[in-house]
Formats: sequence, C-alpha cells, structure tokens
Amino acid sequence: MKVLHTADLHLDRSFEGLKNSPKEILEKLQRANHEVITAIVDIAIKNQVDAVVFAGDTFHQSRTSIRTQAYFIDEMKRLDQAEIPVIMSFGNHDYYVAERYWFDFPKNMFLFQKEQIETHYFMTKNQEKVAVSGFSYEHPWINEDKLSAFPKKDPMVDLHIGIYHGDTTNNGQQNYAPFSFSNMKSKGYDYWALGHIHQPQVVSADPLIVYPGTPQGHTKKERTVQGVAIVSIEPGHATVHFEPVAQVTWQLQRYSLSQARNLQEALSILTEFLLKDMENQTQLTLKEIQLTDTEELSEEFQISYENGELLQYLQTTLLQQTNHSLFLFQVEVMTDYFEKKVVISAAPELLKQLEKNYLQPDIFSNTLQELVQNPLFSSVVQINEEWRERSIEQADQTIKEDFVIQEDQL
Repeated sequence: MKVLHTADLHLDRSFEGLKNSPKEILEKLQRANHEVITAIVDIAIKNQVDAVVFAGDTFHQSRTSIRTQAYFIDEMKRLDQAEIPVIMSFGNHDYYVAERYWFDFPKNMFLFQKEQIETHYFMTKNQEKVAVSGFSYEHPWINEDKLSAFPKKDPMVDLHIGIYHGDTTNNGQQNYAPFSFSNMKSKGYDYWALGHIHQPQVVSADPLIVYPGTPQGHTKKERTVQGVAIVSIEPGHATVHFEPVAQVTWQLQRYSLSQARNLQEALSILTEFLLKDMENQTQLTLKEIQLTDTEELSEEFQISYENGELLQYLQTTLLQQTNHSLFLFQVEVMTDYFEKKVVISAAPELLKQLEKNYLQPDIFSNTLQELVQNPLFSSVVQINEEWRERSIEQADQTIKEDFVIQEDQL
C-alpha cells in the first residue's frame, strides 16, 4: 500500500513579517498556500497512491475562509476523480465544527469528526483491507492522552494505520493530546501518521512513525521543510521518502561588507551580491540578510538600517531591475558576530565531571550528535547558524573554537 501523508498545512496562514510588502509579493503569497494543495494532489495522482492522509491543522483556524474551503474541496474532487480516498483529521488549529463548512466534502473523503477514537475501514485497489484509527479535535486543546483509547491492531485486516495529532509528554506541554512513543509502538500498527510538529521527523523505523512537518514554511523558523511523505506499507514493514511541494522558500544569507570603504561602495557591493543570488531563483524566495563587517562604515549606515530605509530601497530597486520574485524580508546587522564566544560557567566539581565523562573525543561526539538531533534542542538553544551547519565530525574542534568553559567565580 502506498500513502501520501501530510499535516500542518495551515492554509490561510499569513507569512510572518510581510504585512508591509509590495502588492505583487502579497498577491503571490496569497496564491502560494492554494498552490501547495494543487502540488500535493498532483503528486498523489502521479504516484498512484492508495490513500491521502491529512493529519490535522490542514487549515490555520477553525473558521476557514469560504475561498480557501472552495479551493480545497475542488482539489479533493480531483482525487475523487482519480479514485483516491482521502482520510482527514482536524487538529488544535482547525478543530472541527460542522456548521462552519460551506460545502459538502466529496464522497471519497472520510473525516474524523469527534474526539472519541474511531476506526475506518476501506479496500485498496489491490484488495488489501485497511483499518485507519484516529480522532479529531473539537476544541483548541485536548489535555488527556488519547492513545490509551486506540484499539490494538485489528487481526482481521492486512494493514492498520494510526493517525495522531499531538505531542509527547516530555516537553512540558499538556494541551495537545500528550502521549508516549512506547505506548504508540505497543499498539502493533503498521504505520503511524502524525501531525502537530512542524519540523519533519522520522521518529521510529519499527514501526514507522513519522511527523512529515509542515510542507510549506510560513516563518523563518520553518526554513527546513521536506514536503509530503510518500509511505510504502506492507505488513510489519514500511518505508518513507519525501517529495517537495513548497511554493515559497526561506533562505538565510550572510554577506560581508569588509571591502566597503564608504556608503556608496556598501550599497554597490550589497546590490551586486543580491543580483547574483537572484540569477538562479526559480520561485518566490523570502530571504533573511545578515550583514557583517560594517564597523568601518559611517553612522548613517546604522541609521538607515534601523529606520528601514535600506531594506525599502533594496526591495524596490531589485524588483524594478529584475521584475523577479525574490523578496528581502529582513536585514540584520551582525556587529562583532563572529568575534564573540559563548561563556559557560560551572562549579569546579562539575567541570571535573564534564571532563571525565564527556570531553573524551568518542563520548563527546556521540553525546553531541544525540543532543543536536533532539527536537527539543532548537526550541531552547539559539546558536550560531554557521556553527550549526558544521559537520558532526568536526564537533570536538568546534567546541574548542566557539565555547569557553570556565570556573564559576561566584
């Protein structure tokens, strides 16, 4: 069985920090959310999947615009014409209220409408009997673990899939159907289609448990998107690969102005950098610019950066010169960015324990790898992007360069 699994589309959500953008950009952004749905349907039909799963927060709010509802229903009708069933649950953002929908859902769609667990059965084109168990939010939050109410794998079916929009209990949040992965694995299902976490994560291989992440980033924190998950499932085994559908990409770019001796040269160098970057752009790109080595420029540079004149000039000029869809949404001046080190203070006895247990190369490398791959790491620690991008193989050297560990003097 082949399934297209997606979640957290957040249709109707605006793109962060762009309210004052040029009209052309705003119009493209408004279309982008809808075009993502079209791309998803195209991929489903191209891959001849047996089902499409929307695991919650398809819409950004419970009261979705009529325009977006109409567009979504029309795309689902395309899947109906292709004889592809759609299974949909509703999350904490688009919690289900029947009276808020202006159109009938097509007959190929099965909706989980209640917070009570239901199991839906259907047959694939290859006559495989499939059970899908899940639930939907009817309120903006669910405080209890819903997993305990899921049935064990049905022995009368070929494949059993679980759909769950929620989060594990180890991050302190209890509002989004908290659960544990160990309990999820104990159900014996062949695949778990998750939603709620916007960063893509393959949580487990046996059984395969996947957060596909949002397929279209709406903030600069959502630069890392994989697309939609294409999952091949057979009894006791499943594999996944991702196909991109994003219509808007987010980029972080750092430019040095060390060669600029005055404002004229700074503007010329920066414009040249940006025009060169725009040559290979094929879609709307929201770009965060970080400028370094600006200390030798006059105070006027800092003033123009802070009052927004520099950003406004670059946006207008580049659009006029190229009529291109690249858009600069933020400029940040990183003064002395690379010269600063992170100082970690610790008591002497803690330093000895740290050196004994973690600063041995092999132990340290393994520990660091586990740390940076933990989804909670990025939510509590903000680190230099250049440092983040360095390979794990260089980790022990990186720590020596970027961190100073000293005894606490208090």
